[in-house]
Amino acid sequence: MHVIEKLRDIWTRYGGGFNSLSRSEQVEILHGVWTFSLALCVLACIATLVVMLVRLIEFLA
Repeated sequence: MHVIEKLRDIWTRYGGGFNSLSRSEQVEILHGVWTFSLALCVLACIATLVVMLVRLIEFLA
């Protein structure tokens, strides 16, 4: 997990102070978190669609 390793590295290097980071490092972290959450949302939507299709097929069969 690239994001978790990056956050752990920043935590150990700066003692957990997010505000002590430079603006570009903050943007990099937020971009990684946004990308990770977007990927999880897409996977959740796909899983929901698959479950709905399976139930529809069972209902019609």
